[in-house]
Amino acid sequence: MNELLGKLLKLKPVQKAGLTAAAALVIAGMYYQFFYADLSDAIAAAKTLNTQLQTEKTQYEKRKIEYLAYRNELKQLQEEQRDLLRVLPKRDEIASFLASVQEQAELSGLVVEDIKQDNEIFDDLYVKIPLRMEVSGGFHAITKFFKSVSELRRIVTIEDLMLLPTKDTASGDSGPTRLKAKFVAATYRYEEQDAGGGT
Repeated sequence: MNELLGKLLKLKPVQKAGLTAAAALVIAGMYYQFFYADLSDAIAAAKTLNTQLQTEKTQYEKRKIEYLAYRNELKQLQEEQRDLLRVLPKRDEIASFLASVQEQAELSGLVVEDIKQDNEIFDDLYVKIPLRMEVSGGFHAITKFFKSVSELRRIVTIEDLMLLPTKDTASGDSGPTRLKAKFVAATYRYEEQDAGGGT
């Protein structure tokens, strides 16, 4: 080692400069080969990966916005369907409908004299369920009953209304005028189509 140092010290300044430059080149080459080249490749790979991730992120955010929009639309459609099925149920639920109509008649001050269900009438999307009714009471009680029925959750229509004076009114009693109302109270239910398109 001492001999090598002695030889280096005896070199001329030009030779020392050349030797220093050569050593610097060797060190620079080794640094480039072992550190910078690998680091440069890693940086390039990281940039490529970053670009891919940014693209994926943009696509994900777009899909997320679309998904949220579809989910909100589905939720709104489900709420609308629930509202529709309240007024147009799938099952006829005729017993509960009869009870509701009879209750509204009694609350309005009417006497239900007759109530019977006619044959169902089938349409493409719904089935009409007519109830023939005969009630008696004052005019205001009858109109109150019709108003109460119109406020039920189900769709109810009043058809073929006929108002007649009762026998008590015809005989000349001085009490309030009593009427007999004959009509059809029709409700509806949703008719679900089977896969073959039949009912």
